[in-house]
Amino acid sequence: MAIPIESVPLLDTAAGVIHVRRPADGSPLEDVKIHDATQVTEIAARLRQAQVEWEGIGVRGRTEWLSRMRQWLLDNEDRLIEISREEGGRVRNEPLLETILMVEVIDYYTRVASKLMSPKRVRGASPLVLGKRFTVNRSPYPLVGVIGAWNFPLLLTFGDAIAALFAGSAVLLKPSEVTPLAVRELVRGWRDEIGAPPVLDILLGGGETGAALVDAADFIQFTGSVATGKRVAQRAAETVTPISLELGGKDPCLVLDGANLNRAVNCAVYGGFANNGQVCMGFERVYVEAGVYDEFVERVVAKVKSLRSGIDDHSDIGALTSAPQIDIVDAQVRDAVAKGAKVLTGGHRMNRPGTWYAPTVLVDVDHSMTIMREETFGPVLPIVRVADVDEAVCLANDSEFGLSATIFADTTKRAEQIAARLEVGAVNINDFLANMTCAELPQGGWKNSGIGSRASASGLLKFTRTKVISSSWLPAMDSEPNWFPYTPTRWRIFRGAARLVHGRGLGRLGIS
Repeated sequence: MAIPIESVPLLDTAAGVIHVRRPADGSPLEDVKIHDATQVTEIAARLRQAQVEWEGIGVRGRTEWLSRMRQWLLDNEDRLIEISREEGGRVRNEPLLETILMVEVIDYYTRVASKLMSPKRVRGASPLVLGKRFTVNRSPYPLVGVIGAWNFPLLLTFGDAIAALFAGSAVLLKPSEVTPLAVRELVRGWRDEIGAPPVLDILLGGGETGAALVDAADFIQFTGSVATGKRVAQRAAETVTPISLELGGKDPCLVLDGANLNRAVNCAVYGGFANNGQVCMGFERVYVEAGVYDEFVERVVAKVKSLRSGIDDHSDIGALTSAPQIDIVDAQVRDAVAKGAKVLTGGHRMNRPGTWYAPTVLVDVDHSMTIMREETFGPVLPIVRVADVDEAVCLANDSEFGLSATIFADTTKRAEQIAARLEVGAVNINDFLANMTCAELPQGGWKNSGIGSRASASGLLKFTRTKVISSSWLPAMDSEPNWFPYTPTRWRIFRGAARLVHGRGLGRLGIS
């Protein structure tokens, strides 16, 4: 019989290993060695040396290697999916989405990276810069550290590294200690199978390894909890290391009178239970107008009851990937029930080895309950009856998070007007995660959902520093009017010219 996964410590610092286990049944999968701070420093130094040549081959040269990696991802998709299923307790569709999106990101930056990294000529509008020539150049941060999350381990590590590699950075990945194996395999593919330059490597370990990476890198991309993100930000501040943080969400779904109820029900169930609810942009709060509330709830419950738990090819819902997460989910559900919520289906751990929680629908919930305020990250869908749109918007905005939201309404125009009132980084109308499938769009949140964004032009440019070069196409004079020595005559000339330039008029110059 498998050992309950919750009883096995993940990080064994004394032995220097991570005990990776199968969430589906709690059985051992593999022990991997932890990188200590000294090893982090050594690996970082090797990457910095290799980065110089990587930057030197230019965007075209880097694109050739990333195109080879794109093909490797497609050729090895089944292998990556199988590793992700074992270490993550996931059904097959979820890691497949990661491969698809990584390929999309490579395709996008293949089209635009050269233009984004090209020097930009800037023409100044002020007469004060007459004769000057300005150019803005971009240089990559030499070493980017990516600290990823366990829910989509490939996409949230290598997916974030893609833009940095296109920019010319070397990248050091630190996947979650919960799910290190698929990322390790991907890095092995880069290094050993396509023989790419040694500018991508991996660190294995927990918080101490991550802290060492923050100290070693020139830029940190982090995805994870608010609490850990704040610690990363504090540590990075000590060395003035720039960061980009994606810290999760508590995304609302608004279902309004007149909406396509068939689509709303199907989308709400998918948005709430995809990847077993372990999606940063998953629906964790649903606000439904009174006119359609009863029918919506009835149909959602029926659909949730039909979901199949398992990790075979006929399953919809897998195991919870992180063992501690099942305690968080269970505690939030118990808190809600104690404060008056009703469980319409699920609401309990499943009686099988591993980390299984029954898909759950809650009603009669309110914002006094933990489940409506803190990130759940599990298979629970709380549904709230609201009187009207104003109440729905007010409750949707009553959150420390602001990642994204979805609106189901009778017309797109009405939904767009409501979208403008929501305090989030993205709004999908009659849809779920549509923005995430478009690499051209910036993806970032408001409030405690993070700092910065991924994807789009900004997703690459954040990994670069600007350098402005100023020159002149006019013959250089020996001196300028505003240079030393300061004299009353120069003062009058310079001040008068400045006022003329800024529209104060000749009459204000003291010239008769």
